[in-house]
Amino acid sequence: MSSARDVPDWVALGPNERVVWNDHPSLYPAAASLAAGIVLFLLGPLSLALLPEPWSLIGVVLLLAGLAVALGTYLRHRSTQYVITSNEVYEKRGFLSRQVTSLRMDRVQNTTYEQSLLQRLLSYGDVHVDTAGSGGTEIVFRDVTDPQEVSRLISRQLDAQASGSRAADRDRSQSRGRGRGRGRGRNRDRDRSQEQGGGGGGSDSP
Repeated sequence: MSSARDVPDWVALGPNERVVWNDHPSLYPAAASLAAGIVLFLLGPLSLALLPEPWSLIGVVLLLAGLAVALGTYLRHRSTQYVITSNEVYEKRGFLSRQVTSLRMDRVQNTTYEQSLLQRLLSYGDVHVDTAGSGGTEIVFRDVTDPQEVSRLISRQLDAQASGSRAADRDRSQSRGRGRGRGRGRNRDRDRSQEQGGGGGGSDSP
């Protein structure tokens, strides 16, 4: 997992916004492809050394194929990244070209995670982020390490935003109450002043 303080260049943080989680998918699902690429890459030089001409060219093919498989698998893994901030969740795909999907926390309604038996044993899985009103999943964090903790992190940010909204509503309500209280106090002072003025006018009458 990357440090929460690492801010990718494609994430624009707002005032008082911070990164709380930042990671790529687990390497476990890509392990088979990586292993196959490495095996092919190692068989290449061996074939070049043991096979006679022109069969030794097979070694060159194996070498290039192994390099392509291993490098392609690794780049696909690194080109996918997920970020959770205090205000939004992000999904980025692509290496040279990018596709970034972001979702504000105030739109998130629910998060769920799912794991197969193998995923549970290897501690990775998928996290689904559902939004209010859409009736479906907007973003899926696929094959992330410890999906239960990732889901909890999103829930904590939702709870923090809900607490902040309630506190802001309470402050606004108290501010309006103080404003009404000051208004009533001014009205009473004005009425008292008018009564005193009226009483003084009556004493000057003949």
